Amino acid sequence: MRRRPIVVKFGGESLADPDRVRKAIEALQKEGRPVVVIVSARAGVTDLLRTLIKDGNGRPAPESVAQTLDRAHPGLPRAGRRSLSEIVRLAKTVPPYHAPPPAVGDELLSQGERLAAHWFAAHLSASGFPAEAIEADHLGLLTENSYGGSRILLARSQRSVRTGLTKRISVGVIPVVTGFFGRSLEGRVATLGRGGSDYSASAIGALLHAERVELIKAHVAISTADPRIVRSARRVERLSYDEAEEVAQFGARVLHPVTIEPVRAVGVELTVRSLADASHCTTIGPRPGERHRLVTRLGPLRLISVRIAGGSQRPGVIAEISRRLVDAHVTLAAVVTTEAVLGLLVDPGEAQRARRALVSFAPSAGAVLGRPAPVSLVSVVGEGVLREVRRVPPNLLRRSAGLLATARSISIVVPDELSALAVRGLHRAFVEPRRGSRTRRSPSP
Repeated sequence: MRRRPIVVKFGGESLADPDRVRKAIEALQKEGRPVVVIVSARAGVTDLLRTLIKDGNGRPAPESVAQTLDRAHPGLPRAGRRSLSEIVRLAKTVPPYHAPPPAVGDELLSQGERLAAHWFAAHLSASGFPAEAIEADHLGLLTENSYGGSRILLARSQRSVRTGLTKRISVGVIPVVTGFFGRSLEGRVATLGRGGSDYSASAIGALLHAERVELIKAHVAISTADPRIVRSARRVERLSYDEAEEVAQFGARVLHPVTIEPVRAVGVELTVRSLADASHCTTIGPRPGERHRLVTRLGPLRLISVRIAGGSQRPGVIAEISRRLVDAHVTLAAVVTTEAVLGLLVDPGEAQRARRALVSFAPSAGAVLGRPAPVSLVSVVGEGVLREVRRVPPNLLRRSAGLLATARSISIVVPDELSALAVRGLHRAFVEPRRGSRTRRSPSP
């Protein structure tokens, strides 16, 4: 590969304006480098597909969903229309009132990205840009044998991904690659979790040793807090890999939690940019950032309390709980512990499944399970923040269900209805005293 490519990912909301996306690609091509495009499903498509596999009644008719998706992808070529047929076929294999096996669910959910790639590649081709839709599992992007939140196997994927994409870009074709999923070692479709197209772009950028990876969002960039909650939030111009990784892990929906890992391994810079305002961007790379403080919110979540006779530190208790949740395909967002209570933070859609997985465990452990309570995890992230824990407002601590800390973060668990109050309180305490930082104010929502 003579010139290192630019890998650019477009989110589902960005694809609502395909002409603007095409112009963004054209602007990148003026740098004289090949461009590789990664796409998410169009906005709302994945959520619609989830209704076909939800556990319980009220599922829509698969044919009706396929018709809705057909209308959302005008001009879909024949190769893309196969995904509509697959959606109907897969949905009809799901037993009534039961969730499908995880691999079947992942295969069905992957159809949203397949539709987007074929639809957008056809749009580019019709506009005079030679483009080809490429499905990541067929390309050879390999993952672990886990489903719903799998991890990409970079070393195992390198040869096939580099060969497949280099062949296209060497003849001037723009590859339009599906994000969000790959192929497990056992040959099944495996999704990467919500927001996984960011992770796909980062991994493909690392495998190609790209010039940079750009994540293009419709209106979103990285700020010191969500500007819809904190009007004084300011744009963050630069973060180190470590800072960005913490921000992603603690709920900034701008980044998938493991997006940073692949680009960090090869030193490729990553840019998060707004499609609506190209100057509204954050660069993430090996150079240290500006020692920002950022406030994030992970939620809504559900808190399941496990009150254990003899204390949560009894040998093997946490390991057994973790094993049962893994077997039930439940992902823990965080764990809060006290001497007698273990607090499990999970996604709302997994809360009842998590509780069912622990019902048989509770009597044998002398434990009492609480009912899932709606909460959010609100965090302040930044280098050295742990030394400033005294800044956490006492009124927030009194209302919280627990406090967590790492070397670069302090987090509190609060009732979900208090999450906006907590974000504003932590922003006032940790960010606003640092007005001297070289960030620019975010536009008002």
